Amino acid sequence: MAQQLIQPVNDMTVTASYRWGGAYRARFGSDHYGQDVVGSTTVYAQGSGRVLFAGCDRVCGYVVGILYDEVQNHFDGGSYPVVGRYFHLAGAQVQPGQRVDKDTVIGIMGDIGALTTGRHLHIELDRDTAYPAYTPTLTGDSNILKAGLRGAKDTTLDPMRLTHCKTSGPDNQRCAVGDGIAWVDPRDGAIPRIR
Repeated sequence: MAQQLIQPVNDMTVTASYRWGGAYRARFGSDHYGQDVVGSTTVYAQGSGRVLFAGCDRVCGYVVGILYDEVQNHFDGGSYPVVGRYFHLAGAQVQPGQRVDKDTVIGIMGDIGALTTGRHLHIELDRDTAYPAYTPTLTGDSNILKAGLRGAKDTTLDPMRLTHCKTSGPDNQRCAVGDGIAWVDPRDGAIPRIR
């Protein structure tokens, strides 16, 4: 049975949406293939899965990659395995091969790496489970993360199509969007709530 991924941060505000308009591209020179959030600093796994990589990447700081078992897409009703990639952590608190669930702390939100403008968490969700460390965010390979495969179709997904806000305890999650930010989709604050 497919699982419902929940937010990796219990109290989060979206500060950059997935591929939202041209404002991000105009400001930073590229599309945004993930979602940036700020808020409470403890970062959890979003569901049941296995850690594929964890460590300090030269470009994106401490990173963690998790292969999630069958995941529900609440937008199209489909389900499939998904790789979650988490960037700019202050440190990784999990090891490759470790099984995780929604209560596993994977790291603390940080301001680490060349591609950061302040403390935040960058979240990428990807259907390409064969090449979990490949990200379209990079234009060249780093020591952990690799540049997206040349000529390959982009397989990243909008995190809001897979993420749920778990409003019951002990998680008591909340999701908001940053006001007046041109690269934030205002619909991101209205993700499905589950108890």
